[in-house]
Amino acid sequence: MADRLVSIENAIIRRGSLADGFTIQISELALEESEFVAILGPSGCGKSTLLDALGLVLRPATAETFEIDLGDGKLFTSLHKKDENSLLMLRRRHLGYILQSGGLIASMSVIDNILTAVRFSDRSLDRGRLSMLVDKLGLGSLLARRPRELSGGQRQRVAIARALVHSPRLVLADEPTAAIDHKLSREVCDALRSCAKELKSAVVMVTHNRELADKFADRIIDLENTTQSKVSRIQTTSD
Repeated sequence: MADRLVSIENAIIRRGSLADGFTIQISELALEESEFVAILGPSGCGKSTLLDALGLVLRPATAETFEIDLGDGKLFTSLHKKDENSLLMLRRRHLGYILQSGGLIASMSVIDNILTAVRFSDRSLDRGRLSMLVDKLGLGSLLARRPRELSGGQRQRVAIARALVHSPRLVLADEPTAAIDHKLSREVCDALRSCAKELKSAVVMVTHNRELADKFADRIIDLENTTQSKVSRIQTTSD
């Protein structure tokens, strides 16, 4: 049985003020090691807000339980007791990110883009892990290129390598296939799922594409949006 990675119970995540902001109510949310979870919902329902909470960027307004297993017997339990510098280091060491555009640094080569995650995390480079990712993602002939010389699908594969190379516990992907075509979207999701499972990292992917979610996700979470009240709800850990 996989280890529990994230446990959230009776939490309220709020962005902005009560009058003008947006709220997510979470009765229960659990993520397991190596699990691939897709977050679905209409625009404006709070998908990115949920990612920011999982990414220790947005602090819950209230939470009965908010726990993230960081590995090595370490359990993160309270955002409110951490200053911003401490949270920044936790994010760099234990989280990986994949943005819609890839978010690569234009002036750097592919290999240097990948290695930024290791440098920022203050971890030692695992060369076996790097070699596995480069091989599995088909990046061997691209390592000296700049992002402008890559296709959209290639850029996203580099982003996957960067997100996983420093051994994160959790990878957060914010619509990573929005800027590429259907065939490449399937290839990118397949590569992300395969690499993450081999390295035992959990993935939470925001997407509008239910077909991709149905094919690749172990579990789908639909945010139940109440447009008039600007509230979305996650009721249980199940589909």
